[in-house]
Amino acid sequence: MSKNDHYSGVVTETQSYVAYLWAESSWDVPLFHAQHVMNLIKRLLFAALSVFANFGILYFHWTTPPHPKFTVLRKSRVSIRLHLISGTVNVLLPIVAFCDSNKTRVVAICWVTYFVDFAHLATVIHQTPNVNGQRNLTVPAYQFISCVKLVSACGLLYALCDDSLKMLEKVEWLWCVWANHQTYAWVRVWLKLLHKVQACRESRYTVSVLIAGTIGAGQAYGFTVMTEMIAWLLVFNWVLKRNTYALVARFSPKKQPTAEERAKLNLEMSAILQYFHESHHSLFYDSRYKSQASLVQKTLFDLGFISVTSDKRGRGGTETLVFAPLRDIPDEVQARCFFESIDFDNSGGLDLLELAQVFITNGASTECTTAMCKLAFENFESNNDGMIDLNEFKLAFKPYYAYQFNEVYTLLKEAPRLLKNVINAPFQSAPSGCPFASQHMLPMD
Repeated sequence: MSKNDHYSGVVTETQSYVAYLWAESSWDVPLFHAQHVMNLIKRLLFAALSVFANFGILYFHWTTPPHPKFTVLRKSRVSIRLHLISGTVNVLLPIVAFCDSNKTRVVAICWVTYFVDFAHLATVIHQTPNVNGQRNLTVPAYQFISCVKLVSACGLLYALCDDSLKMLEKVEWLWCVWANHQTYAWVRVWLKLLHKVQACRESRYTVSVLIAGTIGAGQAYGFTVMTEMIAWLLVFNWVLKRNTYALVARFSPKKQPTAEERAKLNLEMSAILQYFHESHHSLFYDSRYKSQASLVQKTLFDLGFISVTSDKRGRGGTETLVFAPLRDIPDEVQARCFFESIDFDNSGGLDLLELAQVFITNGASTECTTAMCKLAFENFESNNDGMIDLNEFKLAFKPYYAYQFNEVYTLLKEAPRLLKNVINAPFQSAPSGCPFASQHMLPMD
């Protein structure tokens, strides 16, 4: 092939997309080809790291139950299962197309990827209101990623339907679809990294989503799309604040809403304020519920599932907490522990707002929260007192309390290690000590 044929989009019958890009990389023309080689290296590095990360992520999602806010409602269960299946297909299938030299198979894979990507896009749109993190940032970030996915899928469709386009141009659009899809993998990569270096403890998911969004969309379309994402974040927050002020105005005492209307307003206000507060996968990572873990510990200690043993070796001996295996703790105990930790007024029952606040704090949308509360009060609230008691809660929300109990139980088991695993500032060990020593301690989680 002559140098004049470079970048013509002509792929020979025996070349795959990857082989073509590699063959076109040359240092013959110092500036142009050097830039092309660097772009190829960036693309290969991005693809290799994404594939490596996806193996771990796919294994995790196929072997670990999803968060209960995605399983309590039937519609959510269907959505999360379709999300996993379509996401897996869109991770693996395009890789085959990039390495395949058979043009018929490549085109067939492009068509399959196109339809599967729309199915995945539908599940992303459905689940976006329920994402974790500080949702005034994570929700618009996922919305923008969804828009980029839509643009990529439409571009792939156009390329497949236009017979005048060369094969390289068709597969380039497939690359855009695949690269943007890797955003979800890079969220997990950054979560692991931030956890490893103990950074952004209260906002890891939010930071990870923002960085991953710029990586995935930026790899597909370059720097311009990053600036567009920033612009959309600003617009979304401007609209959100206007809606917040409008909702506050509805609380005017002159309007005198009924009790039902006021309960609805309180629910809406709680949901909109949660947009500015970090939502975690575990309720007990939230600052408002973190102290409630001690109630769980006390109950388990009283029931004998946590005990204290003394190690008499050495001077003075040490006391160690011994935790029973999770499988040995009955469902009734798990439900009681979680129920009592969210029953702040110790009334023995959860009213609508008390129950809704749990789901909203855990990152559920207003629509999802309303549906779950409606499910509980209509199908399980048997004595018509407007409260969900322990037995009713146990029947309505087993997936939810089982998941949250597992999280808080793990937190309690790790607490002694966390207290010991502390890095102190060097000057804290000075003979006179440091009056601000507690401010220079870094707990490792």
